[in-house]
Amino acid sequence: MSARRPSVLGVNLAWLVPGVVGGSEEYTIRLLQAVGGYLSPGIRLRLFARADLLATYPDLGGQFETVEVPATTSKVARIAVENSWLAVRTRQSDAVHHAGGTVPFLRTAPAIVTIHDLQPLDLPENFHPAKRRWLQRAIPAAAKAARLVICPSHFTASRLHERLGVPGDKLRVVPHGHNPASGQTLDLRDVLDLSNPEARYGRYLLYPAIAYAHKRHIDLVRALDVLDGQFDDVAVVFTGRAGPEMPAVLAEAERLGVAERVHALGRVPAAELEALYRSAVAMVFPSGYEGFGNPALEAMNFGCPAIVSDGGALPEVVEDAGLTFPVGNVGAMAAAIGKVLADPLLADDLRRRGFDRAARFDVGIAAWRLAEVYREVFEVRRRAR
Repeated sequence: MSARRPSVLGVNLAWLVPGVVGGSEEYTIRLLQAVGGYLSPGIRLRLFARADLLATYPDLGGQFETVEVPATTSKVARIAVENSWLAVRTRQSDAVHHAGGTVPFLRTAPAIVTIHDLQPLDLPENFHPAKRRWLQRAIPAAAKAARLVICPSHFTASRLHERLGVPGDKLRVVPHGHNPASGQTLDLRDVLDLSNPEARYGRYLLYPAIAYAHKRHIDLVRALDVLDGQFDDVAVVFTGRAGPEMPAVLAEAERLGVAERVHALGRVPAAELEALYRSAVAMVFPSGYEGFGNPALEAMNFGCPAIVSDGGALPEVVEDAGLTFPVGNVGAMAAAIGKVLADPLLADDLRRRGFDRAARFDVGIAAWRLAEVYREVFEVRRRAR
């Protein structure tokens, strides 16, 4: 009697260009790096990914079978690849996890999909008209076509249910996971060259995010201006790819006379980012909309007080381990920052609460939940036969 062959689950990563999609990249890669230890013996993953992604994360190739996706230079070309080449190459897969929020209209295997948020539907003004029209069609179609829908927060799950009518029994929440901090104290001097005057930030607020419109970087610059006079020694450090809004952010800093205290570092290595978290007065996250909000989790994990807006899932992520303020309310944001700057005991309390809260998002827990979804999709498939 021959052994039953493993079920092959394809993972569509054709959409994932390294360094471009921000938190969705971190979420997807971190879960894949950890999920191998939790997969059922009868499930084998096959990743369909770009060469540059596999070069950026070589451990993925070490864990799983990989198939290189043809190189594309535009989103239109990537969509075409997913609806042609990928459909052919996934014929031998028993199911495909489309991890980028959409499902190809042409497919040859049952689908599951991760929908990170509903921003294109909830805040359509943040998108180019062509992209908006595409996503407003593709996201509802993906939610309808998929056997199961994964989302990173209860906020996103509720929006999928309320806005698109996705049944609750089809939704699965798999939050961002993180590798717990060792507790080792990293000094900024261990990472940065302090012979460079630009590296001497003094007391600073950290905001690690690509400067898209909904991230509202400009609000933090304006809060810095509000704090001027009482806390005029405090700087802001932005990390992450510059993004389309960064020129306007820096221009506003010039207009307000705080440009010398605003530092845009661009994308930085992981060790440098960790050191920046550990040495910051606080991580301030004024974003207007988040399907999860990974920087809030990273801040808590690294002992950095978290001050976040009430945009989307952010209050769900931090709960009582951080301070919150209404989206767009610069005065309330500045007041929250001022509390942390003025009260070391409050800052220490937020660090302690943050460590406890972050422990609930251990990457092992998140990876186990993803593995359970993978196991379940084959049960759903068998019942559907």
